[in-house]
Amino acid sequence: MKNIYVKPQKHGDERVRTDDKVFIIKNRLFIPKILFVSAIAFSLDMKQFDWTRLFAKPFRFFTQLAFWVIVFVLFIVLKEFPDRMNGLTLFCLVLQQTLELALPSYSQNLLIVPFFKRGKWGIGIVLYIVQVVLLIYFLPYILNAVGLLFPISDRVNWHNEHITFSVIAFTVVATIFKIGLDRLILDKQQKENELRHLKAQLNPHFLFNTLNNLYGLSVTESKKLPDLMLKLSELLRYSLYDTNQNFVPLQKELDYISNYVTLEKIRLNEKTEIKLDISGDSSNDYIAPLLLIIFIENGFKHFSAAKNQQAFVHIDFKISNSRLSMIVKNSVDPEYIPVKNTTKGGLGLNNVKQRLDLIYPGQYNLETAAKTNYFEVKLEIDLS
Repeated sequence: MKNIYVKPQKHGDERVRTDDKVFIIKNRLFIPKILFVSAIAFSLDMKQFDWTRLFAKPFRFFTQLAFWVIVFVLFIVLKEFPDRMNGLTLFCLVLQQTLELALPSYSQNLLIVPFFKRGKWGIGIVLYIVQVVLLIYFLPYILNAVGLLFPISDRVNWHNEHITFSVIAFTVVATIFKIGLDRLILDKQQKENELRHLKAQLNPHFLFNTLNNLYGLSVTESKKLPDLMLKLSELLRYSLYDTNQNFVPLQKELDYISNYVTLEKIRLNEKTEIKLDISGDSSNDYIAPLLLIIFIENGFKHFSAAKNQQAFVHIDFKISNSRLSMIVKNSVDPEYIPVKNTTKGGLGLNNVKQRLDLIYPGQYNLETAAKTNYFEVKLEIDLS
């Protein structure tokens, strides 16, 4: 039996030597084999197939088979074999090169990658080291056994440990990369689901409060109902159709708040001092929709006043360098509402705090303070 030894040459060429022959196999286009092997190893792990159920469905089996047929053909296309190398020898040589990619890849993905994906990094690393040792010592025997299956005069004993290391290394890198990518996608999906759930809670909360206000007004001053219903329709139009995006122009959100305050002014008439001040340029800034209205709703919901004092709700917005500052003050009667520092609230306030944590982590500051005759909320958000 004649042995063929392969030694890489410059420019990616390979010198194949037998007992009495020397073949030069040239890689076309001067593509280094290491890059070709690395690309294959990376694509193997990044494919969206369930490696643990490789043969569960015929489609998966034939897809894998087609993939390796393509790899086999690429080995032939990317190389220029000498004419004096017979076809069976060439077939055996290319088959061994293909198997040298396939065996480490499948052993890696079927036996080791599942441990990494389950977070068992210690077991995965140990198995990885064991695999490297076993492949270095036993893969040459497996590949050489393939050559014995063919009745050819020039037995091909192919093995290049650089390819084995490349496949294993890049499969591990691809696995770690994909695990990290999957976690990012999962976190993003979870965050979006939470936001959708919070929004679904928020709209009924606002509608419930507004309908209660309209009911109270219909009993006392029904003549104001048409204007109130018109304002309410504008508010609902915004909350239903303009808030489907994750972020909306800040100016739209401020217009929405302005309409809400106008509605409250109509409802309360001159019984309560209501002030809304907005300063700064908001034309280039965006904000999560329906984020600020809860604080203003709470101001109108909980305001009260002691005897001989006018009730008030003061709202102040300042925008500067993509930084939003909001202060909401509402009068309170200290005889009926205990004065204490607290950040606790109902469904709406808890809702908006969760949204702030999800959308602006580390980018906002929220403070609440109960004074002698008023309650104050301060919120600052970095919108950049």
